Amino acid sequence: MKKALFFALALAAICIIPSCKKDPAQNKVVFGNSKGMSVTSYENSPLVEQYGHDSWGYFIDLNNDGQNDVQFHSQTIGSPGVGRYIVTELICHENIALLGDIINQQRFLHIDTVGCSIDDSIMYMYIYINHTITCNQIDETDSIVSTNEKFSLYANNAGQSFDSGNSFMSTNVTLKNRPYYYPIGEETVGNIIYQHMHDEKDDCDTFPMDEEKYIGFKIAGNDKSRLGWMKVILHHDHVELLETAIQK
Repeated sequence: MKKALFFALALAAICIIPSCKKDPAQNKVVFGNSKGMSVTSYENSPLVEQYGHDSWGYFIDLNNDGQNDVQFHSQTIGSPGVGRYIVTELICHENIALLGDIINQQRFLHIDTVGCSIDDSIMYMYIYINHTITCNQIDETDSIVSTNEKFSLYANNAGQSFDSGNSFMSTNVTLKNRPYYYPIGEETVGNIIYQHMHDEKDDCDTFPMDEEKYIGFKIAGNDKSRLGWMKVILHHDHVELLETAIQK
């Protein structure tokens, strides 16, 4: 009986031990720590390429398999009438997911009189009213105009960590957006003309600018996933790529 019990316990231990082994992709990754990582430095490398008159950026092969995985893309958008601004995006292929989370993003409406002028020739006063749309509430009386689910990309610092149990999503991300400002109508009351303007801020996409930040990712390939990061600086007109790293 004792021999049978000993054999059963030994067999159970043999069955349990393999399940305790950790998948390498489950290990914690620390931003900026090169242990166990294949690191590629891009500092002082002229990566930015022109795609057209108003479009530039570059493609990156993160796991060195000969296929591009992400693209940093900047583009000038707008016109002389409404202004020209640079929009920067991070575009992902299907095999890569970015470290971040889904948030409920609220957009607010703030109405304010921003100025006035007098036309002496026709004895009219112009009053200018902005209808401002923003993701940061300006005044507690501002009304909510929309609430949408949105993927929020994490902007990480050196020394922070993540693992494959964190939240990831395969999606394109706007790193730097553009504002919109244009007339939406006017009304006349007596000798006063009220001119209404739509003023949409660019604060819904808030990746920090002019700071070294890490973007975490998980990439699939060869029946396994690997974790890694991109070390970047978002500038006014482009993304400066400093370093990429991926688990060995």
